[in-house]
Amino acid sequence: MNGRIVCAACEAVDPEIVVIGGLRRTSCPSCHHSQRVDIEPFDYTNFAMGGTGLAPERLAAQADFIATRLQDGARALEIGCAAGDLAQALHQRRHFATYDGVEFSPARESAATRLNNVFNAPLETLLASGAIAAASYDLVLSSHCLEHLDDPSAMIAAMRLALKPEGLLFAETPNRSGHSRLPFDDNRSHIHFFGVSSLTRLLARHGFEVIAAETGARLDARYSDSLRTLAKIHAAPAPDAMLLSNHPLVTGVDRVVVWGAGRMVEEMLEHYFDSSRIDFFIDKDARKHGTLRLGRPVRGPEELQKGSNWTLLVNSLEMEAPIRADIDKNFSGRVGRVIGIGELLQ
Repeated sequence: MNGRIVCAACEAVDPEIVVIGGLRRTSCPSCHHSQRVDIEPFDYTNFAMGGTGLAPERLAAQADFIATRLQDGARALEIGCAAGDLAQALHQRRHFATYDGVEFSPARESAATRLNNVFNAPLETLLASGAIAAASYDLVLSSHCLEHLDDPSAMIAAMRLALKPEGLLFAETPNRSGHSRLPFDDNRSHIHFFGVSSLTRLLARHGFEVIAAETGARLDARYSDSLRTLAKIHAAPAPDAMLLSNHPLVTGVDRVVVWGAGRMVEEMLEHYFDSSRIDFFIDKDARKHGTLRLGRPVRGPEELQKGSNWTLLVNSLEMEAPIRADIDKNFSGRVGRVIGIGELLQ
């Protein structure tokens, strides 16, 4: 690192420095991330992959964590796919349109027999050259890879670029030291030491929202406490006027009368109910009579006496029971159906 030290997870400047095993590393007071300042070279190209992390129980746990949130027909890309064992476990649970990998070690020869394509170049290079198209994968995976990288932020940025807008990012790293009984991890090939807060902060910096996370995931006896996360690109929420008004309970009803012109109008109906389906509002508060809500008039309960076979939507959760009792007592001959807003949420 040149110049001032910046936390790779949250970008805090000049985090604290500690010395472990004669080598300096940071201790970020903001997100608790730690990263090596003094880095020893490690040759991954000629590193022979061992059998660590290949226990069937471990691979099944990883695959189940991902597959429950993934549809068949997905396109997947695994960074650091090793010999393709996780890919094989996932193929037992989901059908993939393609499953590609990136691997530098000799294990890529075994991976080539299990995956559709195995690349021997950094993801950033593959994207820049067009070997991998942007926004082309539904799932991008990284298992025990981020902790080895000089710049995990650049990898997360590349993973996002490779993902479709609705895609999933899976990342697993040791959780802090990787073992509940060990105070620190001095694996010389590990440059970064993530925890829940720092990995979440790193993903959030790149526009990801963690939708599932767990600690205590076992890699092997040494790394029996790993942090497993699944994230999606955060999308700003958008109103969906059809969400509730397309519910089967109101299918075929041209117009409904909404009983309740209070705060639930803004909280629910304004965002999730097609206002053109509303005839008028009913409210007992005389101060609201003659006003408009969502462009529809607010009237008193007596308005129901002017028609018949009304479909009433009770726009209240707290007062639904007394409103239904009032309708039964005073307007049972005029009202055809009564639907609660809570029913539309089911």
